[in-house]
Amino acid sequence: MNDRTRQTTLDAPDGSISNLEDIDWTFEGADTQYLTHGLHPYPARMVPQIPDALFQYYKDEGVIATGDTAYDPFSGSGTTAVEARLHGLNAEANDINPFACLLTLTKAVPLDPTKLKRAKTDLFDRANEELQEIREEYEAGSLDVDNPPEIRDGWFPEPQLYELWQLRSIIDTLEDSYGDDVSRFLRICLSIVARKVSYQRNGEYKRYRIPEEDRSDHDPDVFDLYFKKVDNNVDLMETYSHRVDASLDTTVHYADSRTATDNGDDSVGKNTADIVVTSPPYGDHRTTVAYGQFSQDPAIIAGDFGYDQMKQVDKDGLGGKNSALEPMEELEEWSPSFGATMEALRDEDGRAEDAMDFVRDYYEVMKEVATILKPGQPAAWVVANRTMSRINIPTHLITRELCEHLGYEHETSLPREIPNKTLPWENAPENVPELKGELMSNENIVILRAPEAPKH
Repeated sequence: MNDRTRQTTLDAPDGSISNLEDIDWTFEGADTQYLTHGLHPYPARMVPQIPDALFQYYKDEGVIATGDTAYDPFSGSGTTAVEARLHGLNAEANDINPFACLLTLTKAVPLDPTKLKRAKTDLFDRANEELQEIREEYEAGSLDVDNPPEIRDGWFPEPQLYELWQLRSIIDTLEDSYGDDVSRFLRICLSIVARKVSYQRNGEYKRYRIPEEDRSDHDPDVFDLYFKKVDNNVDLMETYSHRVDASLDTTVHYADSRTATDNGDDSVGKNTADIVVTSPPYGDHRTTVAYGQFSQDPAIIAGDFGYDQMKQVDKDGLGGKNSALEPMEELEEWSPSFGATMEALRDEDGRAEDAMDFVRDYYEVMKEVATILKPGQPAAWVVANRTMSRINIPTHLITRELCEHLGYEHETSLPREIPNKTLPWENAPENVPELKGELMSNENIVILRAPEAPKH
């Protein structure tokens, strides 16, 4: 890890951490793409300096030790898992987005660089010939694609869509020779290229296409884009793999954080985690960060995921359309801040029901984490305060108060500015065109210790 990733962001010149409040948690100007953190973009990604600093601090304090387990119930792009492995910890995580699970495993599991480079060479040799054949057959009008991807019409130029699909087919066949870990890596490289090749508008995390009049000029070279990305990512993975202990584990569950300990054979074990570092969603996916929309086409092209499966991701998120939990009025008593928020929303005839749905689901995750984390061990919740119907939602206070109701003990809350995150700075709260309202430009890191005996 170089100076720009960590040491320049701490008040201590040698990078040591004796007090969490000595850290400039904004990390402005720090490199957030080092090692495998730079493999693939993801919306609202937690900067790696946060788990890096927390793991280092708690190791220095003797709260956690090499070989312990770090858990993240909202894995996203795998930032916590990667930093856990870099700090000599086992990593365990889950996410409701199957693409996030694929990305986390790809970034956090070290690979044999020699095997990875052999696979790259084999893929290059086949792709060089087969992609040329795809283009020639397309131009001749004779291209016949077996089992075309479940992509909605009008989102990709042709024949580039079929070239991407052919790369996916080659990766599928290489999996038998090189294993799941290498094929995952090659799929993630394909995912980011699929996003660049598509008509998706740059800088958007939801599904917005470039204007139709600009699409005729969009003629990307799939082969060139893909192998440049593979070369870059191989270098990042090789450096990462040399720095982590390959004997440790990374376990990722495709699971709902509200029921993570009750997911059959793929459950997270109770009383197994030594530390939790997580960045929960800011609200329901539909009105804040649409992780499913961001992942949809890349996941279908690069991974073994279907259209219907990816369409459910945003509906399955906290406060989403598919949530089955009933409202719980007691939450307003247990968290005075939430009670005041609900009262303000009702006075404005605002989205009180949506707020209740989200916080009800979020509370269920707090309960699950209390059973997964060992008693007295730290849980860091990195949360942002959003607005709903122009009412500020004090998520950091709601998090603290509901956790304290469950028996957690508050340790500290650390404010930080957000200098560079792919997330909405403004929204249209009443869904009226041209009407905008601020969403979030700051976060709080709320740190609590797990209860001795979690409430149920």
